[in-house]
Amino acid sequence: MLYEIYIFFWVTISLLILSFYKVFLVLLYPFTWFISYLKKEYYKFFSLNSIKKQILKETNKNWKLIKSLNKDIIKSEKELEKQKNTELKLKSKINKIFLKVEVTKQKWNIEELEKLLVEILSIDENNIKALETLSNLYITLWKNKKAFSLLKKLIQLDMENDNAIWNLAKLYLDLWEVDTADILIQKSISINSHNHRYYVTYADILYNKWDLENAIRAIEKVLEIKPKNVIYLDALASLYEEMWDFAKARSYWLEIIDLEPDYEKAKKKLQEI
Repeated sequence: MLYEIYIFFWVTISLLILSFYKVFLVLLYPFTWFISYLKKEYYKFFSLNSIKKQILKETNKNWKLIKSLNKDIIKSEKELEKQKNTELKLKSKINKIFLKVEVTKQKWNIEELEKLLVEILSIDENNIKALETLSNLYITLWKNKKAFSLLKKLIQLDMENDNAIWNLAKLYLDLWEVDTADILIQKSISINSHNHRYYVTYADILYNKWDLENAIRAIEKVLEIKPKNVIYLDALASLYEEMWDFAKARSYWLEIIDLEPDYEKAKKKLQEI
């Protein structure tokens, strides 16, 4: 009997506690809901506001950066525009001087022509047309030292300028640097194989190297480009004479007479052979 009373007692106590807990939860619910609400509002007010401030801060920072970049871009564009205008003015000035150069060429005023070309190079030291014209002028005037430096610079700027390379080859030949001249003239021919003057210079170089057979081949190449030219036929006949091939030489002297009956050298040679 006591055992049953004991059990009943604890069951009753447990039920009372459980009931009290449920009642406590029901009574506590408004407070828990209010606390949860406060937490949400706190998050909205403080956390979200902090994030918003951070975003605004980053946005302002980005806008400042964009604004700074825009200023730099505008500044660069202005500088480029200014540079472009300067280049156009210089180009216009150079073109006007070149018009004077053409007039001076016709008058063959050497001093004025040199002065104008030097003026162009003082404005644009890498002006290829001015370098070509002035170097050709110096070669014509036998001012080889002045021509030499201009040609080297010209070739540095334009490595495919066969005419400049040819002129430099001739200068090296005049200095008796035959091997250098040989390399340069072959470069000219590789760039432009249709210019007969290059083969004439090549024949001259080969002659100075006492390579008469290849000198003959070079003159024959000249005659392929300039057939029936008595000057080159004369050179070919003379080379065959030096090779002791008098039959070949005689055939070319006869060909010269056919083309120009009054060619004195050919008539004299035919009498000697």
